[in-house]
Amino acid sequence: MKKTITILSLFFVALLIAQEKSNNISLAAYVPRQSNSIPASAKKMLVNRLTKIITKNGFAKNPYNSRFILVPNVSVLSKDITPTAPPKTALNLNVTLYIGDGMSGTLFASESLELKGVGNNETKAYIAAVKRLSPKNPAILDFIETGKSKIIEYYDTNCANILKKASVLETQNKFEEALSMLTSIPEASSCFGKVESKIKSLYQKAIDRDCKQKFEKASAIWNANQDVAAANKAGEILSTVEPQAKSYPKVKVLYKKIAARVKDLNDRDWNYKLKVLDLKKTYIKAARDVGVAYGKNQPKTVNYNVRGWY
Repeated sequence: MKKTITILSLFFVALLIAQEKSNNISLAAYVPRQSNSIPASAKKMLVNRLTKIITKNGFAKNPYNSRFILVPNVSVLSKDITPTAPPKTALNLNVTLYIGDGMSGTLFASESLELKGVGNNETKAYIAAVKRLSPKNPAILDFIETGKSKIIEYYDTNCANILKKASVLETQNKFEEALSMLTSIPEASSCFGKVESKIKSLYQKAIDRDCKQKFEKASAIWNANQDVAAANKAGEILSTVEPQAKSYPKVKVLYKKIAARVKDLNDRDWNYKLKVLDLKKTYIKAARDVGVAYGKNQPKTVNYNVRGWY
């Protein structure tokens, strides 16, 4: 009995580890312009359901220029008015979902479902039908697993090219962009082990440069006018510097100097605090945060290639 329990425990630990490794596979919900026939509120509900499919099935939701996308195609199979008082609209929709590489236009997986909805009008009938798009539908679960395996296969196959592109970006001092590219590689991919050391070195270069720039900016603000307003502007900058940066000791010295001056001026402690080293946060997680921050600052509109998917 003890042996059985131990085996089961090991199985669940292995399952959790596998899930953790797959949780950084990024996927974005993308509704093409061809879907303009769907009422706006129903389209909003559709995006919400797609996002739930992504987050509830081990993907990392990434709306920031994700390479891989989950795309719906909705068509009306039938539309009827019910013989009730008051009459209602009944819709029978065909919803086909696709997962693929939105940059190259390569389709990885697809799944079609029929969804029925009834409402006081067509929009409400659409919403009622879309609400039936369940993340735990067995057909969707199989579809999702196929998509995951294809995405991992993409990274396994293209590892050398990805690393080469990241190296080119590094020579151009585009550390954050390179980190965004490398940290998007799933830990479940064989490629991840080949790029870990590069992620670490790029992360250090990124935070070292960031620290230097912020220190110089904060110093210039403080040296120009050593009053409380200048202290607060400098403090806002210094409080975002990562403690692992090589020149962080210089930041601490400047911080203490400003804090002492604020104490003299106001006879009270300064509100700003420096970041402290988070021992629970791995450099991989910290590097991913840098990559995500880079993605957030990129153009929000991406022209994905889904030609031939439907």
